[in-house]
Amino acid sequence: MTTDLSQKLIDNLVSANSFTLSNKLIQVSFSSTSFAGVPLLNYCDPDFHLSFFGDEIRIVESEIGELVTVTLENIPDLRIVTFTLILPIVKVLQDNSFPINIAVPGLITTTPMNFGGFPMIGQQRTYRQVFLNGPAQFLVF
Repeated sequence: MTTDLSQKLIDNLVSANSFTLSNKLIQVSFSSTSFAGVPLLNYCDPDFHLSFFGDEIRIVESEIGELVTVTLENIPDLRIVTFTLILPIVKVLQDNSFPINIAVPGLITTTPMNFGGFPMIGQQRTYRQVFLNGPAQFLVF
């Protein structure tokens, strides 16, 4: 049995749609929607200062959360570098009156390419895990 107050809280819970995450070297902001109706992601580290929107952002639902991936670098015949943010479902109050901070992993994946795009011998991808934290909130667009 729930009280009136707890029912009111439950009724005002929504899934966060905006995340501002960082560590000492990387800053990522992600909104699953925007005024234009498409997702937005900004990525900044010592090597890259990039903005992505719409189809440039690949979002896949998985058992471990939402996998949000962007391509940071694509150099033909050399390498492709992607960044994937792993986001769990985060419930927040609709009015954002109670801040929710989260800690999530991200993966920087490097796929080496040979001349002509032919596969290389050995491991086809390398991974670097990063940990990011910051606020999750619900924004109305």
